[in-house]
Amino acid sequence: MRGIRESITRWTEDHLGGRPPHTVVIAELYLLCISLLWFLPGFLAPELFGGGNTYPFIIFEYGGVYLLAAVLFGCSAALLFALVRRKAGSGLRVLALAVALVLLYLVPALLAGSMQMILPFYVPGWAYFGLSPAVDVLMSAVISLSGIGLLSLATILPILLIDRYAPMKRPYATAAVLGTLLFPCLTVAIFRIDPVPSLVPWLSLSLSTLSVLCLGVAGAAVLSIPLVVRRLLKGSGNPPQQARIFGLLLLCLLLVWFVPGYLDPGCFLTGYDHSSPNPWLKRCWFVPQGPGDLEYPWSTVPTIEGNYLIDEPCLGGSPLSLSSLSGKVYRTVYTREHTEERYIAEQWWYENERTFRSDKKAALESLTGFGEISETTLDLGDHLRAAGFERSDAEREYPAWLFVGKTTRGYILTYERPFDDGRSNDFFIVYYGTYSTVGPDPDRSLKALIAQRLSPSAIRAPGEGLDEEVRPNRMPEAKPFLYISEMIRYAGILLLTPFLFGCSAALLFAGTLTELETRKRRIVGAIPLLAAVLLFLSLISAYLTGSTWMPIPPFYLPTSEPLGVSTLLDALLNLMIFLSALTLIGLGVIAPYLLLKRHLPLKRPCRAVLVSGTLVFGILIYPLMMMHAVWQGLRPAPWISPFVWMALGFCLAAAWAVVIYAVQAVTGRGGKSP
Repeated sequence: MRGIRESITRWTEDHLGGRPPHTVVIAELYLLCISLLWFLPGFLAPELFGGGNTYPFIIFEYGGVYLLAAVLFGCSAALLFALVRRKAGSGLRVLALAVALVLLYLVPALLAGSMQMILPFYVPGWAYFGLSPAVDVLMSAVISLSGIGLLSLATILPILLIDRYAPMKRPYATAAVLGTLLFPCLTVAIFRIDPVPSLVPWLSLSLSTLSVLCLGVAGAAVLSIPLVVRRLLKGSGNPPQQARIFGLLLLCLLLVWFVPGYLDPGCFLTGYDHSSPNPWLKRCWFVPQGPGDLEYPWSTVPTIEGNYLIDEPCLGGSPLSLSSLSGKVYRTVYTREHTEERYIAEQWWYENERTFRSDKKAALESLTGFGEISETTLDLGDHLRAAGFERSDAEREYPAWLFVGKTTRGYILTYERPFDDGRSNDFFIVYYGTYSTVGPDPDRSLKALIAQRLSPSAIRAPGEGLDEEVRPNRMPEAKPFLYISEMIRYAGILLLTPFLFGCSAALLFAGTLTELETRKRRIVGAIPLLAAVLLFLSLISAYLTGSTWMPIPPFYLPTSEPLGVSTLLDALLNLMIFLSALTLIGLGVIAPYLLLKRHLPLKRPCRAVLVSGTLVFGILIYPLMMMHAVWQGLRPAPWISPFVWMALGFCLAAAWAVVIYAVQAVTGRGGKSP
């Protein structure tokens, strides 16, 4: 690889004569990169933006195409950095470029009817805006290219600022790497937003775009912190200023506390969110199942009309003969306990509103041909109250279609966007009806089954919107593309958090060492004193909250109140505990490096501490969380829990740091020996 790089360098120098490339050449390469980023992913793998399935191994099938897109975005960021760095003599020119790109993006996106920030990659045959194919492709190109330019500019802004005050050795490579790493995070922020109606479209589009750009700037700033730490600790031979060290240390600790829970709360939460279930649950969401407890298993559905036993999940034919419907179908047959009555529940799940409405119309026409269908309303009061619904929901009546055939009778209900507060693109057609053997009063049984999975806020009249025109999607349905982005982003968070802690440990080591050497204090006495202060701070928080347990360290989680007080006070106390706990763990990491540096010196101690902190954090957090679950059941006194767990964290961190220190020392000595 080194030989290839040297050959390319020599060829470039011979071709350019030692001069930097012309600005026009850089601009042409930049336009080529963003054009390829818009065109190639959808051209090479249209399944990423169409009806492809999402499963873990998809990253191996389309990982190459996705990596190509990420690298192209990184290259575009590096080329834009070269253009801005060469032409921008002041911040005003950068601001003018940002305003021009914003207008170039917002105007066509607003004319296209977009309510949220979009990035419509090229996909063959995709009707973006309902116009002619050529106009659709042209509009998508203009919006995508300007949008990619905005994202590239947001990525390089922190690097421009850092490079201005602390020139980098390889700024273009840094911009390319940061752009490649940020690509999954930015695409998740764009493709996870479902378009929703807004009273002020331009304001909704502007705020959505601004939020994504702020995320890009913040992400680039966070990823640039290790570069700043390296520059600060390396310095010019003189010890760095203590204020800068401890300011950057506080910033690193705050980011470790905030970033993982904010970007992906699933790192710390178990189970699933009923407001936004996963696709496996959505496929049978409105088909009743048992509670799955000791009294009633999954195969038994208890109601006020009796128990209904699941007979044939996902098997058997449909009495409606609606095989033409294109939704993902799931059906279950029930037998009423102690009788021979049988009932069926069928669900068709859609992720496209146009297909959903088209199938509603097809179902109406098909059912009219071999039975009677009429609009009706359902009074489910007693059944809803028995199922635990609120009184206001039980007093309502719900629209449905009543179908009566020669051998069957049932109700058809439709639901629109029942998840994520109405923002999800999920639509359902559900049928509850008799199946072969009919009882004396089938309506009571059907209403009992309907009440088990009713969603009052999402139910709609089946005939609603049949003749309305559905606005075309502004962006391809990039479910597989989004799935890969989320997987990579999740892995990135798991790697970034320990690395930030490693940076904080290196800063703590440099600051503590400088302070002790300046004031000529003994290290052996200073470490226990600092540990005692940190323990005292955590005990104050425990006393203020009266809590008998505390997660160590307590990461930030949106809408979480682990200490049981008001949201703001809870966050402040949570942060206070976190800072003291994580600083104490960091003190455990650096203690061996402070105590053993005279007896077993290392060539680059700050770098060694950074590596040690990164490894210790990844090794330590999981066992602390697992052991804490056992400790929680004991319910000790409020001051004992944080004391025990912070002391345990300090001891474990010091023990692992000693092991890593020994490995680093032996490796360093082995490298020096002949």
